[in-house]
Amino acid sequence: SERENFSSFTRKIVHLAPDHLLQICHRLGPLLEQEIPQSVPGVQTLLGAGRQSLLRTNKSCKHVVWKGSALAALHCGRPPESPVNYGSPPSIGKKLNGKYRLERLVPTAVYQHMKMHKRILGHLSSVYCVTFDRTGRRIFTGSDDCLVKIWATDDGRLLATLRGHAAEISDMAVNYENTMIAAGSCDKMIRVWCLRTCAPLAVLQGHSASITSLQFSPLCSGSKRYLSSTGADGTICFWLWDAGTLKINPRPAKFTERPRPGVQMICSSFSAGGMFLATGSTDHIIRVYFFGSGQPEKISELEFHTDKVDSIQFSNSSSRFVSGSRDGTARIWQFKRREWKSILLDMATRPAGLQGVEDKITKLKVTMVAWDRHDNSVITAVNNMTLKVWNSFTGQLIHILMGHEDEVFVLEPHPFDPRVLFSAGHDGNVIVWDLARGVKIRSYFNMIEGQGHGAVFDCKCSPDGQHFACTDSHGHLLIFGFGSSSKYDKIADQMFFHSDYRPLIRDANNFVLDEQTQQAPHLMPPPFLVDVDGNPHPARYQRLVPGRENCREEQLIPQMGVTSSGMENFTSLHTNQEISPLDSMIQRLQQEQDQRRSGEAGTSSTTRISRGRLLEVHSPPNIGLRRSGQIEGVRQMHSNAPRSEIATERDLVAWSRRVVVPELSSGVASDYSSDYSDWTADAGINLQPPKKIPKIKTKKAESSSEDEEGPEKQKNLFLLIFCMYFLQRLAVGVLAENGLTLEEWLPSAWITDTVPRRCPFVPQMGDEVYYFRQGHEAYVVMAKKNKIYSINPKKQPWHKMELREQELMKIVGIKYEVGLPTLCCLKLAFLDPDTGKLTGGSFTMKYHDMPDVIDFLVLRQQFDDAKHRRWNIGDRFRSVIDDAWWFGTIESQEPLQPDYPDSLFQCYNVCWDNGDTEKMSPWDMELIPSNAVFPEELGTSVPLTDDERRTLLYKPLDGEWGSRTRDEECDRVIAGINQLMTLDIASAFVAPVDLQAYPMYCTVVAYPTDLSTIKQRLESRFYRRLSSLMWEVRYIEHNTRTFNEPGSPIVKSAKFTILSFQDHQPKRRLRNRAQSYDIQSWKKQCQELLNLIFQCEDSEPFRQPVDLLEYPDYRDIIDTPMDFATVRETLEAGNYESPMELCKDVRLIFSNSKAYTPSKRSRVRLSFFFLRTDQCLISPRSVIDCPTTFWGYLRISLSSFSCIKGQGFWGRSGFSCGSSFSS
Repeated sequence: SERENFSSFTRKIVHLAPDHLLQICHRLGPLLEQEIPQSVPGVQTLLGAGRQSLLRTNKSCKHVVWKGSALAALHCGRPPESPVNYGSPPSIGKKLNGKYRLERLVPTAVYQHMKMHKRILGHLSSVYCVTFDRTGRRIFTGSDDCLVKIWATDDGRLLATLRGHAAEISDMAVNYENTMIAAGSCDKMIRVWCLRTCAPLAVLQGHSASITSLQFSPLCSGSKRYLSSTGADGTICFWLWDAGTLKINPRPAKFTERPRPGVQMICSSFSAGGMFLATGSTDHIIRVYFFGSGQPEKISELEFHTDKVDSIQFSNSSSRFVSGSRDGTARIWQFKRREWKSILLDMATRPAGLQGVEDKITKLKVTMVAWDRHDNSVITAVNNMTLKVWNSFTGQLIHILMGHEDEVFVLEPHPFDPRVLFSAGHDGNVIVWDLARGVKIRSYFNMIEGQGHGAVFDCKCSPDGQHFACTDSHGHLLIFGFGSSSKYDKIADQMFFHSDYRPLIRDANNFVLDEQTQQAPHLMPPPFLVDVDGNPHPARYQRLVPGRENCREEQLIPQMGVTSSGMENFTSLHTNQEISPLDSMIQRLQQEQDQRRSGEAGTSSTTRISRGRLLEVHSPPNIGLRRSGQIEGVRQMHSNAPRSEIATERDLVAWSRRVVVPELSSGVASDYSSDYSDWTADAGINLQPPKKIPKIKTKKAESSSEDEEGPEKQKNLFLLIFCMYFLQRLAVGVLAENGLTLEEWLPSAWITDTVPRRCPFVPQMGDEVYYFRQGHEAYVVMAKKNKIYSINPKKQPWHKMELREQELMKIVGIKYEVGLPTLCCLKLAFLDPDTGKLTGGSFTMKYHDMPDVIDFLVLRQQFDDAKHRRWNIGDRFRSVIDDAWWFGTIESQEPLQPDYPDSLFQCYNVCWDNGDTEKMSPWDMELIPSNAVFPEELGTSVPLTDDERRTLLYKPLDGEWGSRTRDEECDRVIAGINQLMTLDIASAFVAPVDLQAYPMYCTVVAYPTDLSTIKQRLESRFYRRLSSLMWEVRYIEHNTRTFNEPGSPIVKSAKFTILSFQDHQPKRRLRNRAQSYDIQSWKKQCQELLNLIFQCEDSEPFRQPVDLLEYPDYRDIIDTPMDFATVRETLEAGNYESPMELCKDVRLIFSNSKAYTPSKRSRVRLSFFFLRTDQCLISPRSVIDCPTTFWGYLRISLSSFSCIKGQGFWGRSGFSCGSSFSS
C-alpha cells in the first residue's frame, strides 16, 4: 500500500497519550532491572554500555572467566589483577607460578570478622588524638585533659601516662626510628618523650599560639632529622634533631606565613621521601617547602582555593598530594615541568543519571582527604555526610559512599590493602569500606549505655593491619581487631593511674616535677590503678601496672589511713604522706550525701566514695561533648577549644552525672591548706598548683546532723569554686578561640613605639598634615584585597565630598578601636593654607600601618621642606628605611597616575644602589651631606646615628610647648613624672598592665599606655607639642574607666593621678595685671571645665555629634550642629582665639537642643551652670582676682561633684548638677 502521511497516521493513534513513547522508555529500565540488574543502581539512561545497556543479556553480563594462560602471566611479580566482577577466585594462578594476589587471597569479606575487643575509659575529657608506634604494639592517646597515655595493643593494659602539658593535646607523632614521641598542645608547646624510658627529652617553645599539626620527616641525611610543627600563630617551625643522641635543637628554622592578623597554619604533610612538605592555612594558600639543599626552603605558594585549606595529604609513593578546602573542592597536585599542576575535584559532581533531589542550601565543604594504599584513588569526606571516591589520575568520580548520619572527619586507609578504608564521624559510626566495589563491609556504632552515643574523633590502623583503634568524645579508647578478646577481658573497663591528675610544678624551661613528691613523673614509683572515681582496683588489676607484676599481695592493695581530723582515706602501704584536705572535703561531702540517701532508703551508710550526683551541675565545658558538627578532627584542633563549644542536649543529659571539682581559687577563704592527696575523688583536671590559702580557724562542726545547713553551705562553696574556676579559664579561652593570642590583640609597634620615626607616620593631636587621596585609595584596595577587616570603599571620604589630590588638614580627633588589627580613627579638619585657620569642613577615616602601603599622611613641615628642594634627573639621595640610610639615584619624574598630574605622591622613579627600582615621594628623600658616611659595600645600608635621628625630628612651632622650649618642658615633665611615680596612688599606672594577670585587658583597651611609656617618649622627644602629651596622659584615665567599674578605687586613683600631673603643668605669669587675660590661664580653666562637664552623667547627650541615622530630621531643623567633643578638640588644637569664641559654641549646643526639642517642660540646667561659669572666664578680673567664683568651685567639684541622672534625649532631659555649683 501507499505510504501513509503523518496526519493520517496520527488519526489512527488518537487513543495514545502524547508522551506514550516517553512512558515506554521509562518502563523499559525497571523491567530489565528485575531480570538483569545493572552495575550502578539508580542510573537510568538509553545510551549505556555493558551492564548499563538496555540491550544487556544474561550471557553478556556473566562473570569474566580467564584462560589459564592469562593467569600464568606475571605482572610486577604477581598474577594480573582480575576485574571486580570476576567470579570465584581461581587457584590455577598460584599452582602455575606460586604467586597470589592479596585481593584473591584475602577477600574483603574477611574484614567482617574484625570486632571490638575492648572499650576503655582512660581520660576525663574528649580524646582527639590516637596513634600507634612503628611496631604496632603500643597505642598512644592524647586528650583534652592534657594527658598522653600509652596502652598495650595486645591486651589493652595502661602502660604509662605522660604528664606535662597544661592545655589540650592537639596532635601527636612518633618518629620513624620508634625512639620518641612528640605531642603538641594548645599551651603553645611541644613536648618530646623517650619511648624506652618515658623520660622527657625536650620542651620546644617556638610558637605563640596553639600547635595545629606535628610531623616527623622521613628524610634521612646521616643522623640529621627534622620535626615540623605548624601553629595557629601562622608560623611553621622545623626542629633539627640528631637520631643518634636524640638531642633536639631548641632554635628552629621558622617561617612566619601571616600576611594579615588571624591567619593560621592548619595542616601539613610530608612526601613519602621527606623531600617536600605541604601546608594548608586559613588564608586559602598552600605552601610547599623543599629540603633538597639540606635546609628547608619555601619554593611555592599555590593560591587556587577560595576558602581555607584545612586538610592536606601526600600520596604514599610519589610527589603528588591532595588538598581539601572549605570552598567545596579538592585538588590533586603534581609537580610537572617545573610547576605544580592540579586536577580539580568538585564536591558538587554527581554520577551521570543519578536521581535524587539536590541540596542547594548546604554549602559543600571538604572535611577530610585521604589516598588509598596504592594511590589509585583519592577519598574525600564532604559535609553532606557522604564520602566520594575519585580516580587520582583523571579526577573522575568513581563511587559515592553513603552510610554516615553526621559529618565525617576521620579517613584512615588500610596500611597495605588498597581496597579497604576506615571512616568515623560524629554520628558514632565506625565503618569499614570496600573501595573497589563501593560498598560497606562492616560498621560499628559507639553506643554508650545510659549516655547515648559517643562521637568518634580519631582512628588509626596498626602497621600490620591486625588492629585499629578509635577514640571518642567521652574519653574512651576503642580497640578493634581479629581473633579472640580473651586477653582484653582480664582488664578493667576504667583505667587511670592515681597520679594522673596530681599537680605539677614547672622550672624555667617548663620541665615538670610532681608537686607532692618533687620527682620527675617518669621517676616516680609505679602508681596504683584506679577507676574514674579514684577508687583503687582489686589486686588482680594492680599486677597489670608495669613494675607491680611481682609485688606481694599486700603491696597491691592501698590501705585505709586516718587523717588528723578523723577522716578515713586511701593511702599506700609505702607512703606516710599527708592526705589532701581538698580530697577530705570531697570525701566528707560525698559521705554525708551517701548517708542521707541511705537513710532515706532505710539502709546503712557506706564509707565507699560513690560517684552519684554529688552536685547537680553540668561539667565544665572542657569536659563535656562539643557541639555536634563543630569538631573537625585531630588535624583541626586549633579550632576545637572546648571552652568555646557547647554540648548537644542529649550529651548534656548524659554528662550531667559527671562531677568535676576544680581547684580552689585564691579568692575563696577556707580552712583547707594546699596539700595534696595521692588519690583523686571526683577530681577535675587540676594540673596547676593551687594558690596557698591562709588558714582561718573555725569552730569544728561536731556532726552534720547538728547543723542541717552544713551540707548546703558546702554545696554552695563548691558551686562558688566551680564558677570562679570557669571564669578564670574563660578569660583566656576567649582569646584562644580561633588560635589568637594575647599579643595579637595588642596594638602594633607603629602605635606603641617610644622612639620617633618619620615612617610609619604616627598621628598626634594638633598635627597639620597633607592628606594624599591616591595613597588612601591604595590602602583601601589593599585592605579589602587581603581581607584585613571589613571595609566599605563606598563610604570613603572621596565619595562624600570633592577631594583634590592633596589636601591640607589638621588632626582634631584621635581614637583607637580594638580589633585585629588595632585601627586608628582620625578626624581631619580642612585648613586654609594661607591663614592657617579651620575652614569648617572635616571628615573621618580609619587606617593602620600596613606593609607595602605608603604613608598617605605627611606632616606639613616635612612636606614644605621637601617641596623647596629641587631634585633633578641623576641626583643622588639617601632615605631612612628601618633606622638605616639607603642610597639611590633619581632616574625620572612622572605622576603616579595620569588622573593626578600635579601630585607629588610617588612622582620620582629611583634606582637604589643594589639595583632595585621603586617609586618615591620627595619627602622620603634626603640630600646627602658632605660629611655623610657611605656603606663599605655598594648596595648596603648605613645605620642611622642618634644625632641624625635628632636632626630629622619635628621642629616645634612657637607656643606649641608653652613659654619654654621643647627640651626644657620635657625635662621638667620628666622630673614631675619621677615624683608622681613614687606615690602609692599612682603605683597602678607606673608600668604596663600585666596581661597574664588581666588577659582580657587587651581586648577592651585599644591604646594601652602608662607613666613609664610616657616618660620614655619624653626622653626621646617623641611628642611634637604639649597637647599631644596631654592627650596621652588623659588616656591613662580613659583606659582605667573603660576596663574598670565606674567609681571603683582604681578609677579614682587614675583621676587623682591625672589631676596631679596637670597640676605640674606651667602656669604662665601675667606680664601685666592690666592685660585683658592670660591665654594659657583661660585655656586651662576651660579645659578643666570641659573635663568636669564630661564627668557629669547628664552631659552624655551633648558629648558626641547627634546620630543622623537615629534622628534623620535633625539637620532639617539645626543648621550648625555642635557638641562638647568638637568644642574640646577645637580647644586642644588651639583654634579658639578668645574665651568668647568657646562660649559662643557652647551656647550653640544648648540653643540647638532647645530648637530641636522646644518643650516648655524641658529643664536644661547644665546650660545655666555653664553660663554662670563662663562669665568668670570672660571677665579678665574674674580670672585673676576671683578664684572663689570659678577656680575654687572647680577645685571643689573635682573631688565632690555629683550629678543626678536625667531622662530622655537632649532637651527632654532635666540636667541638674549637684550642690557644688549652688553657692
